[in-house]
Amino acid sequence: MKRYIFILIIFSFTGIFRSQYNEQLYKKALSDIYQDPDNSQKITQLMLKNEKNPDNLIKLYKLMSHSYISKREFDKSLDWVLKMKELSKNVTNPEQKVKILNATSIQYQQMGLNSKTLEILDESYQICSQLPDGKFRTYYLGLNSALRGLVYKSQDNNELALEKLLIGLEYLKKVGNYDNAIANSSVFLYNIGYCYFYLKRYNEAEKYFRQSAEVARSVKAESLEAFAYKGLSENFTALGKHQEAIELLKKSVNLSKKVGDLVLSEGIYKGFSDNYLALQDWNNYEVYNKLYIETKFAREQSELASLNKSIDVLNQENNRKIEEQKSRLKIILFIIIAISSAVFIWFLIKFISHKKRNKLLSEKLNQINKITT
Repeated sequence: MKRYIFILIIFSFTGIFRSQYNEQLYKKALSDIYQDPDNSQKITQLMLKNEKNPDNLIKLYKLMSHSYISKREFDKSLDWVLKMKELSKNVTNPEQKVKILNATSIQYQQMGLNSKTLEILDESYQICSQLPDGKFRTYYLGLNSALRGLVYKSQDNNELALEKLLIGLEYLKKVGNYDNAIANSSVFLYNIGYCYFYLKRYNEAEKYFRQSAEVARSVKAESLEAFAYKGLSENFTALGKHQEAIELLKKSVNLSKKVGDLVLSEGIYKGFSDNYLALQDWNNYEVYNKLYIETKFAREQSELASLNKSIDVLNQENNRKIEEQKSRLKIILFIIIAISSAVFIWFLIKFISHKKRNKLLSEKLNQINKITT
């Protein structure tokens, strides 16, 4: 890995290559999103140096966005989504449009902007469903369904969430490890586990949490494995298996050291706190309850900052749409006035013409009357 980065650095100084994009490095950065997002960002930043190809830029912007989402730094993730959206103005390739819309929907879903997420998913589905059969279409239809499931899960509609997540999982099973599909399968399995957990179907929840951990381990996605153990520990806590839950949380801590995911850390500390409270281990309870409160506050502050930023972006978007509507209305009004004026002038000309004609006819009639008399 270090050898590849060293080569890229040399090329960036010598100018031998105008682009540092490399498919092998891209795959390495992609695989690091869930286990070492900082390293993923370093690799991606190097590949972005002097990159001009729109297809490569979209892939790399999306990668940067997802790596920040992995760290729950949504305001920074949003910056990269906005770069993609700006680039999308000149994109005509439907597959690239789907990629951009997918990344945008993930961003809004993570920030809890559910109506906006569903709106973008609808647009993405319309494009994706018209693409020819293949791994791309299958993969992104699966993501589309699963993201809807995450929205419904956040709205406590766990039955509908399960339906959509299971459909998404079936799609991803068909594409192997296309574009990080296996790691995403672990995410889906984890959320399916929580849907069953919230429905108090603890046996099914345990099954899917274990599957999530197994799948994450198969692709060395350590943070996803940590999430799975955190979910499984919460399942054990509900069943009164407090010591087993604590052991799983310790595994989560070891696996999540590189990630810095505030949501994961908050969940782990809360799990420790709840279980030590149940065991009446007051010293450990106080330690972890304090960590839980501090981490929760940090997570809320981070989300608040990103939400404010997203509101500004949405306001700008709405203002732009309003200005576009005003421009359209002005054009329509101009056309209506122009047509109305043309019709009025036409009628006026016709009226004047008829008046002149009637006057001539009247004069001729008078002349005829004079002759006959």
